[in-house]
Amino acid sequence: MKNLLTPDQIGGYVMLLDYPADHITEWHDHSFTHAAFVLDGIFVNESQFDQTELYFGPGNFVCGPKGQIMRHGASPEQDCHCYFLTDQPFSLHYLDQETVAKARH
Repeated sequence: MKNLLTPDQIGGYVMLLDYPADHITEWHDHSFTHAAFVLDGIFVNESQFDQTELYFGPGNFVCGPKGQIMRHGASPEQDCHCYFLTDQPFSLHYLDQETVAKARH
C-alpha cells in the first residue's frame, strides 16, 4: 500500500494497492466504508454474502460497506493494482474461521 492522500488531508485515505498475482488476503473486515477502483489486472473479491469469488477488470469500482466480512486480491494470471478509497482512517481486523463461518451462513 502506498498512501496518496491521508485523513489529515481528506478525512479518509486514497491508497495505491499492489496485489501480486495469485495473492488473496485472509478474511477480514474494516470499520469504514471503502471502495477499490481497478487500474489493471483482475481484482478478486469475495464477501460474506457471496458464495464464490467475483472477478473485476480494469475500470470497475468495487464498494464495501463498513463491517462487511471479505477477502480480496489478484487473479493467478497477473498482478492487480487498485486505488483504494476510505471515508475514515484505515483499520483492518483479521477474523478467525469460526467468525467467518457464522457470518457466511
